[in-house]
Amino acid sequence: MSLIVFPLLLAVFIAIPVMIGVYVYKDAQSRRMNAVLWTLVANFAPGLTGFIIYLLVRRDYLSQR
Repeated sequence: MSLIVFPLLLAVFIAIPVMIGVYVYKDAQSRRMNAVLWTLVANFAPGLTGFIIYLLVRRDYLSQR
């Protein structure tokens, strides 16, 4: 049983930060923000704190026009 559960948990713990990083990078680029900086903040802040901060601080699409 644990031979199946451990790889699945490991995959989840690797996949979530990767998916958050890809989302933040692409979204920050489309909003003309520093994509590399925000990706690092979103991935290396404890828990989901960095991702939540990014969602609160990001620029609105309409304000760029």
